[in-house]
Amino acid sequence: MRQSAILSSIACATAAFSSALSAESTGLSLTPQAPAAPTFQQLMDPKLFPNPQRGMVVESAKADGGTLRIRTTGADVAIATSTGQIEFHQRIGHPRPVAVLSLGKPLQGAKITRATKGLARVTADQPKLTIRVNGDSLFMLHVHEPMTVRVERKIAPAWDGSFGGNHLIADEWGAFGLYCSELEIEDRYDAYGETVATYPLPKDAVLWVGVCPPKPYDWERSIKDNVVWHWSRETSYPPDNVLRSWKQYGNIVLLQSEVMLWKDWNVDFVPRLGMAEWQRVRNTIHDCGMRFIVYTSPYYFLKGTALAPHALNSFENFKGWPPGTPTGENMGLFMPAIRKVMHEYKPDGLYFDGQYTTNPAALYALARATRALIGEDGIHEWHSTGALGSGQCYLPQADAYVDFILRGEGRDRQYGSADYLRFFVSGYNINNCIGVLCNNGPTGVTPELAREVLKVNARFHTIVSWLDKPEIMRALDQEYRAKLTPALRDEVDRLVDARQELVSKKAAAMKAEQETIARPPRWGKPICDHAFDAMPEAKQAVSPKNPDALSIAGGSLHVRAHANTFAFLRIPLKLAAGGFVVKIRQGSDGGQSWGPGAMLRWPDGQGVRVGTRSDGTLQADVLGTQFHGGSYDAKQWVWLRARWLAHRGVVERSDDGKTFRPLWTFENGGTLNGETAELLVGKVPYSGEPQDYQIPGDLGECDVDLVAVYPR
Repeated sequence: MRQSAILSSIACATAAFSSALSAESTGLSLTPQAPAAPTFQQLMDPKLFPNPQRGMVVESAKADGGTLRIRTTGADVAIATSTGQIEFHQRIGHPRPVAVLSLGKPLQGAKITRATKGLARVTADQPKLTIRVNGDSLFMLHVHEPMTVRVERKIAPAWDGSFGGNHLIADEWGAFGLYCSELEIEDRYDAYGETVATYPLPKDAVLWVGVCPPKPYDWERSIKDNVVWHWSRETSYPPDNVLRSWKQYGNIVLLQSEVMLWKDWNVDFVPRLGMAEWQRVRNTIHDCGMRFIVYTSPYYFLKGTALAPHALNSFENFKGWPPGTPTGENMGLFMPAIRKVMHEYKPDGLYFDGQYTTNPAALYALARATRALIGEDGIHEWHSTGALGSGQCYLPQADAYVDFILRGEGRDRQYGSADYLRFFVSGYNINNCIGVLCNNGPTGVTPELAREVLKVNARFHTIVSWLDKPEIMRALDQEYRAKLTPALRDEVDRLVDARQELVSKKAAAMKAEQETIARPPRWGKPICDHAFDAMPEAKQAVSPKNPDALSIAGGSLHVRAHANTFAFLRIPLKLAAGGFVVKIRQGSDGGQSWGPGAMLRWPDGQGVRVGTRSDGTLQADVLGTQFHGGSYDAKQWVWLRARWLAHRGVVERSDDGKTFRPLWTFENGGTLNGETAELLVGKVPYSGEPQDYQIPGDLGECDVDLVAVYPR
């Protein structure tokens, strides 16, 4: 039943959040409100998402002596009231304990206050707290007084991903995730320690524990459903004969061409060529026995936000995509827009280009609200290469409401990492969606990549532009489609079990790497060293907007250039590198992703870059993933160092060139072990490519005093 009022005890922001949700599933209205992002605290409200979705239910909730036991589709949760210890057991695939959460004190007055198919709720008088457990095996702890919570792992990690106080730890059989309302909390995270995290939760903080997988994998659908993916700068309304020709390649059509599909795709969704053309395309696809999904984007939906002036509606003079909304503050405006799409234009589902990347609560609310909107049988795909933050962390309990997860765009270098394909792209035994590799870049499909993708139980879409490329289509036909049979399941699980036997050994090796990375490097002399007493022999890559940009001044490489333009040296460098150091002074340069720095590149164009930004923060770009944070003084020198071992690396900073402290760790999956191609120094764009941003910015000056590369 529709409910127009919201409890007065909920903060004003809840009104904006509630407006985004389906009235039928939540009891809350859909009236658009001012921007506000969903929060962890709001999601504790039992009026939000009270009903089960996608077959994930609370099977039982009962008191058993001194233990409160809650069973969901994917987990058993046992709350021992006498000790305050909470045990989490995986149920799907390989039943076993996966984690233990310790409150450190008994729970007085603990009782189950709600038990439905959608959720179970527990309250305690002392310490004062509330627990909610959803049917998707998401455990939510809301503390009403300060409390320190410790989490122990019961599985050996084969892989982990992190973003602030959010972590996902997985092996071949399952996983558990930790997500905290306090993003920057000091949780002493250590994936390889028995205690993986200790959260000093302030009053009103919320901590989630997600047991994975939350649902069984749909093997039948993963073989039957194949997506034909159309993108174009010319049209998103192909002629009927072209649409009909796609039937031999799949049973679902993805019409992605955002700019060509919609008028004002950043602020509204109106068919660019009118309803008659829209209906023609829809009817032709349906007449062929196919279904179709259409482009929308919560990330790029700018209506009602401060980013609205950046909306893009044409490829004319195109110089890049607009900025997006990572927090979910636009959700109350985005949901009514896609409700209109579903009700008036009647596609079979939606494709989301990006989702909320810095707010797990918004990500979860988005997934559940969208599922309620499109229905249990509607098709939902989201493109989630960024996932949460920049450390390959993701939220399986949000993914569980989505049919296809598309990951890997622009990360071609990481396709050589078995861990990247297995744990981040595939997600098998973790989120149990259909994980799809977004290989729309130069790699395409090779026989070798097709075999690796199937080994980890990932999938491909068929990109329409490939239909004219015989080598790609031959690889798809012979190495991919021909093997999409029921026999694939036995082969995948055989490989999963074989790799699981090696997880403990792998975890020990990764722990040793982590311990080595935590110590200062034992480097000798650099194998490449430029102190810039003179201009090195190198090709100068300089934007036409920056005449005479590079010079040697005062023993450093001096750069005078516009903020968002390139001006750097390209130094050929063919060697096996283990890291490099660069000494930078930002000065008056206004660049951010075009700020001063250094980058090592490999022959395929991927690389590792470190540098400074004019907003006072530091940054790194590693294999296509950007990190930024920390702080520095633009008038002073700062040393940045990147180094790596076989699988793990770290970016560090120093104010004196002697004592370094870590900024970010990263996984490279062994992809940095080959020979490099070149060293770039100066105003190097984030991509390493000699390209300017569409707005040049003001002239500024910066300096690089030293760059040194060290052997592996």
